This record gives sequence, C-alpha cells and structure tokens, in this order.
Amino acid sequence: MTENNKEIFGLGKQKVLEEFSPNRKYITVTIVGLSLVFLIGAVIIYGFALGILSSEYGWNSPEFTKYLLLTTYITLGAGLGGYILAIIFVFPYYNAISYTFTTQEVIVNKGLLVKRTKIVPYRNITNFVMRRGILDRLIGGNNFGTISIETAGQGPQQGHPEQRLVGIANIAEYTEKIRGILAKMKGQAGITADMETASSLDDEALLLSILETLKEIKNKL
Repeated sequence: MTENNKEIFGLGKQKVLEEFSPNRKYITVTIVGLSLVFLIGAVIIYGFALGILSSEYGWNSPEFTKYLLLTTYITLGAGLGGYILAIIFVFPYYNAISYTFTTQEVIVNKGLLVKRTKIVPYRNITNFVMRRGILDRLIGGNNFGTISIETAGQGPQQGHPEQRLVGIANIAEYTEKIRGILAKMKGQAGITADMETASSLDDEALLLSILETLKEIKNKL
C-alpha cells in the first residue's frame, strides 16, 4: 500500500494508506437483487389477489376478470415505477461510496441527498467478517463480497455491524490488509506498554537511589 499525507475534511492531515471505491460488479449485484425483490413481490401480491378474488366472485365471473385486471394494473404501475426509480438511483448511490484506509482509521463515505462520513478507528475494531452472498458469488466470483466491521462500542442490542464495506473485489486481500494494520497497531501498543513499564521501573530505581543518598547524608551528620 502506498502512503501519502492528505488533508481529510474534519480530521486534519493524515497519512493515507489507500483510497478506493466498490467494484462496479456491485452495481450488477444491486440491480439483480432489486429485480428479484420486484418479481417476488409481484408474485406474492398477484397470488393473494387471485385467492381473494376467486373465493369472492368465482373464477368465471365478470367481476373476477375486472378486479384481476385492476390488480394487475396497480401492481405493474406502482411496482414497476418504483422499480425503475430504484434502478436509476443505483448509479449515483454507487458513485457516492468511497473508502479510505489511513494509519489510524477506516473512513467510509456514503449518501446521495445527505452525505455521510463514517469513521471507524482501528483501536475500536473487535472483529471483521467476510460475507459472500449467493449473488456475490454468482456475479463477482468467490473473491467478491462485503467486509463487516464490528467495534467495541456496539451494544448487545445492536444486531448489525458498525460499518459495511460493500462491493469489495479481492476481498481476501483487503481482509488481510485490515488484519495486518491491526496486528501492527497491537504490536506498537505492546511496545508502548513495555516502554511505560520500563520508565516506571527507572523512576522507582531513581527514588530508591535518592533515598539511599539521603540516608547516608543523615548518618554522616
């Protein structure tokens, strides 16, 4: 990873390890997922409509045909309109996502109308999980998916991760990058603790030496 110093809005100047965006396969995964949701929703609504109308009016009645057509128009009109609108928003939503790894934290930028910047310090990370769903594997392959980051600040009532890095190609590589940064930070923390311990021992030895010197002066008086 190449490092460079960069002024990050609200965070001052930090050393940036890497900046990247989700892979474009994430667009395909999202569109296919929305399409499946639309189709399943339409089938469920249509199935309920058939059951209710057939029991109410009978299969061969004019009312059955009339209300079935009305249900079809409403389902396709409202559902298809919402589906097309969702597909249109997929592209600007994708373009608004970016990730930054600095030497201190993971920074996630998201949002269309409201821009959100989520900052996750490495010191707060307790666990991170690779998630590769069915669509991820079918479209992006076995090395494509989402990294879910869990932190120490999460309460027991929270069932969701602190942050999700979606659309990650070479997910195993990025997981190892995070693991390496955390391992490095833990190593630095260990060195710092050892230095603090050594410093406290040196202070204690110095105090004992001063005390011995004072005793010797007292004995000579």
